[in-house]
Amino acid sequence: MGAKQLVEVRMHRLQEIVDGILRERTPRSMLDHLYAVLGQFGIDRFVMLRFAPEGEVLDKWLVGVRSPAPRPDLSRYAYRDNPRDDPVIRRSRETVEPFYWSDALTPEEKAKRISKVNEALVIPVPSPRGLTGTVWMAGEHTDRKGLHRYKAVLQAIALASYYHIQRHCVTDPADPVTSYKGVHLTSKEHEILGQLANGLSARKIARMLNQSERTVEFHIANMMKKLEAKNRVQAVVLAIRDGLIQ
Repeated sequence: MGAKQLVEVRMHRLQEIVDGILRERTPRSMLDHLYAVLGQFGIDRFVMLRFAPEGEVLDKWLVGVRSPAPRPDLSRYAYRDNPRDDPVIRRSRETVEPFYWSDALTPEEKAKRISKVNEALVIPVPSPRGLTGTVWMAGEHTDRKGLHRYKAVLQAIALASYYHIQRHCVTDPADPVTSYKGVHLTSKEHEILGQLANGLSARKIARMLNQSERTVEFHIANMMKKLEAKNRVQAVVLAIRDGLIQ
């Protein structure tokens, strides 16, 4: 099976993968489940960071898993004075799209860093109130090409895992977990959302539905607005989380 076919198979199973993560009863069982899933993509370490609502310090929780090696040193992420000193956190506050660890570093920072990973994918977690946190994923043998191949799937997995941890932590009144169970999506939006979850582009969905790509993009924009999603992958994960698509 070629790499392109492998991506399509995994994208087609996206709803199953995300739902499996969200259905775990405890954070511990979810993290074990997550580690098993990420292993299929060559990823053996990840870190989830939650930012304080005001966006000035890290707060509440951070989770790091690395196996079979010892747990990673997370102390450097626990900033209390100036979290912007960390290049990953700094870049996470500037975008809602996944980016690569090496792109967040200046040449001087790259020269100072010593890491056993070739590259890492960083997934910001946006919310209607701004950036909520970030998820960092890497493997000892993963490179940029390999991470890019599965970027959309890994973004969905990261968001689902973050939402699971968020749901089981004490909710901060200033940063509530928003539910979209009461959101009304039209039948066309439901259909298009389901196809997005299968990994299809707007162009392919338009061909399938015998509609213009512009019409499909219009429905996607409306659906994202209702879900307060910053990108399409987040919209899909939120919809699966809240049972809007099966």
